[in-house]
Amino acid sequence: MPFNLKEGYKDIEDKINSYKTSVDSIKTKRDLKLASLGDSFGEKKENVTKNLNEFGENTKKFEKDIKNQYEKLIEFFKLSFPSANNLKEKIEDKKNSFTLDTPYDSVDFLLRQILEASKNTKERISEIFIEEAIKTAGCSEEQQFSGCDSNDNNCNNKIYVSVNQIDLFKTLFLNPEEGNNDLLYEKDESSNGDIPYSLNRELYNRLQNPTISFSDEYGSGLIGSNGSPIMDIKYVTSYTQGGNTFFGDFFEITLYNRITGNGISDFLYDYYKTIEIFNFDDFLVTLMNSFSNFLDIDLNLTTNEKSKRSKFEIILQRILGICFDNTNEIDVAGTSKLSELDHLDQSFFELTDVDLRNIENDLENFKQGVIEFVDCDNIKLPVDVNTTAESVRFIRDLPPQKKIDEFVSNINNSVNDPDYTSSIPNNLNINLSIKDDILKIVPKSIVSSILSPKVLLGFMTVLKAVESEVVDNIEDLNSFMDNMKSFMVNIISKIGAIFIEEIFELLKKNIKQLVSLILREIVKESANAKIVIVTTILNILLQLASFAVDWRKCKSVVDEILNLLSLSINTPSRIPTFALASSTVLGGYSPTRATTNIIEGLQSLGLPTGDLPSGAPNVSIAAISEQISGSYQEQLANGKTEVFIPPLAVLALGGGSTLPGRGVGKSY
Repeated sequence: MPFNLKEGYKDIEDKINSYKTSVDSIKTKRDLKLASLGDSFGEKKENVTKNLNEFGENTKKFEKDIKNQYEKLIEFFKLSFPSANNLKEKIEDKKNSFTLDTPYDSVDFLLRQILEASKNTKERISEIFIEEAIKTAGCSEEQQFSGCDSNDNNCNNKIYVSVNQIDLFKTLFLNPEEGNNDLLYEKDESSNGDIPYSLNRELYNRLQNPTISFSDEYGSGLIGSNGSPIMDIKYVTSYTQGGNTFFGDFFEITLYNRITGNGISDFLYDYYKTIEIFNFDDFLVTLMNSFSNFLDIDLNLTTNEKSKRSKFEIILQRILGICFDNTNEIDVAGTSKLSELDHLDQSFFELTDVDLRNIENDLENFKQGVIEFVDCDNIKLPVDVNTTAESVRFIRDLPPQKKIDEFVSNINNSVNDPDYTSSIPNNLNINLSIKDDILKIVPKSIVSSILSPKVLLGFMTVLKAVESEVVDNIEDLNSFMDNMKSFMVNIISKIGAIFIEEIFELLKKNIKQLVSLILREIVKESANAKIVIVTTILNILLQLASFAVDWRKCKSVVDEILNLLSLSINTPSRIPTFALASSTVLGGYSPTRATTNIIEGLQSLGLPTGDLPSGAPNVSIAAISEQISGSYQEQLANGKTEVFIPPLAVLALGGGSTLPGRGVGKSY
């Protein structure tokens, strides 16, 4: 196994490249043999040249820039995805069948799969958030909060949460009925008691009605998933506590006494089951805004606020690069490894000069209202705010099973826009670049989408209830990150791990296809091999990659991929004893016979092996012959065979067996 991640990534890339080339060469050899039956050499030579060029285009070089585990697995998946000229044949065993075919290009296929995973992991994401919220609050199951009876208007157990502490992206003062602001809120309004309850819309409503509480307007507090009121909410601009008066924008929270007891954990579970922590439609809005800035442009976001968001996204991406392996090394470049979160110092969250230059470039593109595609010669294309907004709004109204197809279809259609096509050189695949860029920002877009006011309100309320001092240090997005480091590292890394696992499983299928085809060819080349070995090997491969328990541990994931890429054949099949006994009649290795076999193989492909048209000798054949001869001379002079002698049964003197031993012989 590799000593470090960089070496491991390189090993994986090299193996996948070589396997794909081997699989492609199988197809090429068969095509050439068929072509040689009737084609002229000129046609065959053209086919050979074409295939060699395709090999050169399909072989990717190792990139020197460092990427996090999620991005590296995306690269490996694209690299391993069956190419269009691969064999379309099935590999079947008792449980699985694989078909080398290409329904989409690799990025299109992977984007659809990752979006599907996002839609289907809603419960897992919610569980991660609740678990980390409870852990950050330091709550034990027995910890209680001081509440009020729902009919007690004189109760003084009030909790005050600043609007800035939950409205990190400055959306709550934006009217959902104006422009494209509706995309920042839940799609539908709701009534008290509905689950999920549209609390972001209600928080905006509270800001429009100072001093009027939720219960004043609706006749009871917010009804939780247990069917009883769990809290009251009121917007105030000042409050007095401990003899001090505080001014600003605050939500006054009244937690109601519960029949089953005022457990902090019980309240959190009830609260978060009442609202929706992760909503797929809201995530798609955030994803498109992260990619194109269409909402930020529409809202005329200030340069200062946009800069804060850019810094936040850089830190999110950096956290996705943390590997939770058993080492103390920390690397802010994206392949960091640490055993405990305490090893992260402040420097991990500080921006480098490169980060600052990237933010400056992003701000310039934001001011110009364009998207820049670095992989496409830094081409810049205009952002169509209204078209993008209408597309996302249309997707919101579709049935769940149609949302992803429509999302991808919109991407495909956007590249046909005349404003785009006139600016794009013919040799650039802008469609591929758009999907690739969107694919890479999925995890951090999920994190951004769940940090909405309604989600953070429950979290901040609990922190206030347990008198956590850290809450008072939060004023905006950046201070939230600064004061919630462990919370954010755990949430981001665990959400990222969901998609590491998803891509790993897809990558595993591709690798199995490649390895299966190559192993079949290896078996065919062995005169004494039995076809049943193929089934045995495939069954072994299907059991691999089941040991990566924590998908945040980069080394374990890399090791599992390398296990899948192993071509070692562990088979119980042996050469029969009578055949071994008869091997004395063999003449040994012959350079001439080997050269003849190679020439025969080249001729079967229609490749020229005789003298050149000019009459000059074919030096390439002479070179091959000399290579074989040189290798044989080394084998003849220094070749040695070492064998293992297993314990042998002893029939005389009571039986038993000999000790295992070693033997040495000459190979020639």
